[in-house]
Amino acid sequence: MHRRPHLILLAAALALVSCSSAPQPAARAADPACTHALAAAPATVLGKARSPLDVPGALAWGDPQIVLRCGLPGLEPTTSTCLVVDGQGWVVGDPDADPVVFTLYGHDPTVDVSVPASYGRTSAPGALVDLAPVARALPANGRDCS
Repeated sequence: MHRRPHLILLAAALALVSCSSAPQPAARAADPACTHALAAAPATVLGKARSPLDVPGALAWGDPQIVLRCGLPGLEPTTSTCLVVDGQGWVVGDPDADPVVFTLYGHDPTVDVSVPASYGRTSAPGALVDLAPVARALPANGRDCS
């Protein structure tokens, strides 16, 4: 009978870990192109200062965090919504999700940017304007939003 409380605590701890919203590093987070691109990241995004994030190949701003992850494979051609912001194409994930995720199109490796809904649906693309230097620093793969 003494083991049962420990099992309940273990199950509760595992449930908390599985519900964690901490971002996972992208498969190619250590790619030198990511190191170069992340060095071009701005000090602020949507007016929010950089915030601590202990995830390789990723940066964050604000609270709740706007998260940029580098090291994703370049996207294949898609019929998903693609916005052109500051000359860079971004594929929009589910616009009703929280956070809204934008994935840079036409680069390999590429980045995704998660913007919490609390920043406002109409403000979210402003993060892409702020992150244009990161996008431009990644190698192009010849695809664009057209």
